[in-house]
Amino acid sequence: MLSNISNQSYDLNCECNYGNDYICEQSELFIPSAWITITQPCLTVECAVVNIFIITILLRPKNRTPSTILLSSLAASDCLTTILAPIPYLIGYTFNFNNLIIAENSILGGWIWPQLYSNCIILTPLSLTSSGFHMMSVCFTFMLNIQKVIALQFPLWTMKYIGNKATFLAICPFVLIVLGFNTWRTITGNGHFFEGKNGVCCIVKYKSHINGSLLFMNMCLMIITLVIILCTIYICWKLRTLGKNIQIPNVRKNSKKIPNVGENSLTTPNTRVNTPKIPNAEKNSPKTPSVRENSRTIPNAKRNSMKIQNPKAQAKIRRSAFIVIFISVVFILSEVLNYLWTINQSGLLPFSHSLDQLCDSLMILSWQFGFSVNFIVYFIMSAKLRKTLQAFLVKIFRCNKRKKDENIFSNTITSTPNSAII
Repeated sequence: MLSNISNQSYDLNCECNYGNDYICEQSELFIPSAWITITQPCLTVECAVVNIFIITILLRPKNRTPSTILLSSLAASDCLTTILAPIPYLIGYTFNFNNLIIAENSILGGWIWPQLYSNCIILTPLSLTSSGFHMMSVCFTFMLNIQKVIALQFPLWTMKYIGNKATFLAICPFVLIVLGFNTWRTITGNGHFFEGKNGVCCIVKYKSHINGSLLFMNMCLMIITLVIILCTIYICWKLRTLGKNIQIPNVRKNSKKIPNVGENSLTTPNTRVNTPKIPNAEKNSPKTPSVRENSRTIPNAKRNSMKIQNPKAQAKIRRSAFIVIFISVVFILSEVLNYLWTINQSGLLPFSHSLDQLCDSLMILSWQFGFSVNFIVYFIMSAKLRKTLQAFLVKIFRCNKRKKDENIFSNTITSTPNSAII
């Protein structure tokens, strides 16, 4: 068992002269308990495999749409986040276990790792980069919701102006902003580290425990999450009110079939003026509709001329809307611990060290849980994904069976004597 040592004794290894508003402390990393630290790499492998599979399916030329481009971008950022986030904890638990100190106030257990100078300048940028890719995931989820709200509210404008190229151009500014901010955080963060006594890693901090840049990112995350919640509520309301009557105008395919309202006598306002002369023999025929009957058909004709029912397009947009709803709900649930950490660090309430360590223990697991559930949502809602996965598994099974049969056949030939062959 490791002995409980006060963390304040390690601060004696760090001395600096930055004025009264700054203090120098030894850099420490909280390592979660063993089952959490071991579960994180296992989920990392699973999340990386399924997200790479999703990206390869969604980015095929025949599957490229604005929604699939955003979903593939979300899968890529999730994959990079889940790969980079557990690395510092795994290194601390695997290679520096003898230097760990038992965390006294941790609810789920864990250790405190006093880092050396060579470790902190490498692992800290990894942590900052993983949080940057996580922020990209937040931005892509935000863009998914905004894109779906616009598509439901303005379908014609969406079909005309929001295409694959426009979606890609909209993604680029978010990626550049997040990468630029993360680069600035990494450069300024590493500038606060220096080597103390006995090779320990020291960091210059304000006397307040608030981390400014990380707190700013999490406050932006909470604001974006509020917008995502409002968009999700609107999408649910839109699907509930419209039901199966979601109209997707198919102007390119059916433009020739749309009747011209100005030339059709049954749909013009001045029916009496534009109606052709009917012979006397045909006036009293029961098949000839009256003017009143014609005026009653005007609204229906106009409505049918403006919107064309397309069952396949309706089912497609409903399925896409449900995917966005599920992804948003999973995202909100997976970010609960991040919200609690932000509130705890903001200083609005008394700081709780136990809550801080609880969030540090389970935050990455909650992210990975959300990444895994996203694949389940894609698998349930996408028939193409199911067919591709089924074909891939069948192909692997056939290849293994063929190799097995070839090995059996080759073994039978080698084991048969030459006299039996003759």
